[in-house]
Amino acid sequence: MKFSVAHVNGDQGRCIQMKLDGPVTVREAILASPLPQLFPYLDLDSHRTGIYGRLCSPDTPVNEGDRVEIYLPAARKDSEDDDDGD
Repeated sequence: MKFSVAHVNGDQGRCIQMKLDGPVTVREAILASPLPQLFPYLDLDSHRTGIYGRLCSPDTPVNEGDRVEIYLPAARKDSEDDDDGD
């Protein structure tokens, strides 16, 4: 089965073309890719995953041609940084 695994962090990012035999989950696809070595901070317990921009569980099956994505945690805005003038 052919698919890709992608991750972007600022100006650094990779989209790796993969080919694995048999059924594969999102978790298995990510772990089989070089992304965990390229981006050592990636943690499937704290980073969300998706396929083509739609959030999904790491246990979701990957289909032929899918692009598996690993997302950064959303940045939190400090309440002191709001622009309400106080």
